[in-house]
Parts: sequence; structure tokens; C-alpha cells
Amino acid sequence: MADEPVPGRLGVEMREAVFPDGTKGVITVRAGLPQAEVDALAARIWTETPTKPDPAPAPRGRSAP
Repeated sequence: MADEPVPGRLGVEMREAVFPDGTKGVITVRAGLPQAEVDALAARIWTETPTKPDPAPAPRGRSAP
């Protein structure tokens, strides 16, 4: 028997937003929020995100015998 899909939280929705650098993304916001507020939230998220990328993962290799 297949698992039943889990419904989303009531009162929230996924919305497309434009970030200050012009890229687009999808964020979760309160349902019914005006698009200008969605874009403002996206801008806040974008500015609060660290600009330094995560360090590269350590290379995987075989251990010495």
C-alpha cells in the first residue's frame, strides 16, 4: 500500500520570489501575502545569508593498507 501524501501546513504556501541579485527562488510564506512582501522577505533572507561558501568536502579515497 502506498503511503498517503502529507498535507502542507495550513496558512502557508510556496511562492516564487526575486532576490536582489535578480535570481529567482521559491520561499515559504504566509498564504495570501502580497507579492511585494514576498520579494521583501526574499531580499531579507538573501542579505542575511553568508556569502562565504561552505568548505569543500574532504576527498574520499581508499585508506592505506
